Amino acid sequence: MTFNHLVLVGGGHTNVLLMRNWLMKPHLMPKCPISIISRDSHLVYSAMFPSVIAREIMLEESLIDISSLANSVKVSFIKDEVIDIDFISKNIFFQKRLSIPYSKVILNFGGETKVSDEFRKLIRDKIAFTIKPFFKAYEIIKSEDLYDDHKSLPFVIVGSGLAAIEMAHALRKRWKARKIILVCKCEKLNKKFMQNLSLSNIEISEVINFEFSKMLLCTGNQPPLWIKQNILNLDSIGRIITSSKINLKNFQDVFAVGDCSSVVASSHKSSGLHAVKIVNSLSKNIHRSINKTKLKNWFPKKTGLQILNCFHDQKPKAYLIYGNKVLGPNFIYAVLKKKIDKNFIQKLRVKSMNIDRTREFYHQEDCRGCASKIPYQVLANSLRITNLSKIADFPEDANEIFKNEKKVYLQSVDGFPALVSDPWLNSKITALHACSDLWACGAKISNVQMVVKIPKLDKTYQDYLFSHVLHGVKVTVNQLDGEIVGGHTYESRNIIDRPYPLEVDLSLTVQGIVEGSTWKKSGMKEGDSLFMSRELGVGIFFASQMKNINLYSCYDSVFENILTSQQFLVDEINYLQERLGEKIINAATDITGYGFIGHLSEMIDATNLLRKQEGLTPIKASLKLNSFRAYPGIFDLIQLGIRSSLYDSNKIKYDQIFSKDLDKRSITFSDQSNLNEKKFLEILELLIDPQTCGPLLISCNSAYENYLSSSWYKVGEVIN
Repeated sequence: MTFNHLVLVGGGHTNVLLMRNWLMKPHLMPKCPISIISRDSHLVYSAMFPSVIAREIMLEESLIDISSLANSVKVSFIKDEVIDIDFISKNIFFQKRLSIPYSKVILNFGGETKVSDEFRKLIRDKIAFTIKPFFKAYEIIKSEDLYDDHKSLPFVIVGSGLAAIEMAHALRKRWKARKIILVCKCEKLNKKFMQNLSLSNIEISEVINFEFSKMLLCTGNQPPLWIKQNILNLDSIGRIITSSKINLKNFQDVFAVGDCSSVVASSHKSSGLHAVKIVNSLSKNIHRSINKTKLKNWFPKKTGLQILNCFHDQKPKAYLIYGNKVLGPNFIYAVLKKKIDKNFIQKLRVKSMNIDRTREFYHQEDCRGCASKIPYQVLANSLRITNLSKIADFPEDANEIFKNEKKVYLQSVDGFPALVSDPWLNSKITALHACSDLWACGAKISNVQMVVKIPKLDKTYQDYLFSHVLHGVKVTVNQLDGEIVGGHTYESRNIIDRPYPLEVDLSLTVQGIVEGSTWKKSGMKEGDSLFMSRELGVGIFFASQMKNINLYSCYDSVFENILTSQQFLVDEINYLQERLGEKIINAATDITGYGFIGHLSEMIDATNLLRKQEGLTPIKASLKLNSFRAYPGIFDLIQLGIRSSLYDSNKIKYDQIFSKDLDKRSITFSDQSNLNEKKFLEILELLIDPQTCGPLLISCNSAYENYLSSSWYKVGEVIN
């Protein structure tokens, strides 16, 4: 049976433009499953990076949002780094996940900065750094802003190419006082460049015989090591040699473009100049290859136009370079470059959906992850209608299934429609989310069973999906010292749509063990302190993703957190309780689909029902609104009107609480009077937002709160 899976390897300009091409010309988009693999969710447009360094534009203005573009064109986005490709078995390999099979592949990854032996020790000692990856270089350059004075040791740029020259000018614009030295081979520099560098107070040296504090290497590109060690035909500088049809002669299902490729019989320089020109031919040839029709030839132009910015203080200037000819520097060329760069980046900006804050005619696509829960009111009413009121009145994150003198065995079940279009990553998120129910009870995971729904597709693609789902759960559970002991699968009967990994549904039954007493929701005590373990805003973040609003500042922070186990926090507290011989945690839960307000109110309501049975007065929670933490960029998204599709039903619970007189409310805000209405409403939206892999919330004996690690932060207290 034929396996069909087109994989784009690398977030280079051509792969990004190819997805845009499919968006504009859907008839050219292959009908088979398509994935793009990129190390980063955002691509820095290299032509604009010097402008970022010169502080002429913000970093965000230079970014191309790969994940949102993939989402718009219904391509599965996989954020990972390729370590090898077996072109015979057609498998792509990674450090941690299973290999990804392909039927056809497009290689469009950037090279690494070439580093000679003389600089390797300087890199290890963190004195030198390479211009790529851009994000890392940007952070290092920002950290050097402290040393913009005449007393600091020089900053050195090494390189004789246009990138080194432009970065030298950009750094001079950034730093007015610091000494900057360009180390290069002078015979390779045009006289105009040398004169302008001197006028900009940038020294030129051919040797490094002076003291310096930091060094930036702009020393050309080289292919990744795995390409060098592969069986592909490479040119003299390590680029993959392709035929005039953009594919490889020996492996005709492999296409290569951009910095990593070289068209046979062409002497064009490795650059992004051909990305726009080649994309139409690539799109058509991919379409022809899949449909088994004849491919067309494509040849790059021998010479391309380049513009190099000088970043003058008084008036922007730039050089126009065509072959060996250098014109300028001139103001008109700087204006032209700015316009070209802006037009290019605008082409790749995915339009976000319009958001109507009145919400009267506003249709929102249903959110995924734990935001796909049924509304709390439906759940509670259904439980009472079916005489299961005890579950509604005393909800627990996990329930006891067996106990002996030393251990309590707990079980919970959780799951949701796929949150992301990477099946392996999604299964890790789902597994960690399910384990959170056990952590909220003070338990350690022991085993897992899975229920997996797979879309009705070609059996070989089903095999790819299921094996990656299974492996994602397996590695996650194994890292927590648990194991998969069984499960069930079934095939969907629904109409399916791309990207197909989003059609996977995964649920898990998790079992765990508590040595000692279980943490319950219903044990809050007057005087307790309320602590949380991580930020809020996951539901808002993923709702923004569905609208093609993807903030760079937010993306990595959210994924880093939700892919981090919270088992260590539970272990630390259990160790403390054992060491001190005291009960530290009186009640606990995890903040998931019903948001902070919803899950805190569950704790309060269950506690007060128990207290009523014992003849005690009810407790309430006093929250300090300014203490709540959000992921970077979340308040910006709130201001844009981004909300999860579960927001409205979650807010009903808030309205029920706050429609009562102040003295009868189970939740109060101690610092509301210190906030203006706008800020208050923004924090309120954060507290109502549904979370996937959200924080743990503990009601802690205040006498022991100083024993908690810095991972916890205080948000309020329990009062009478």
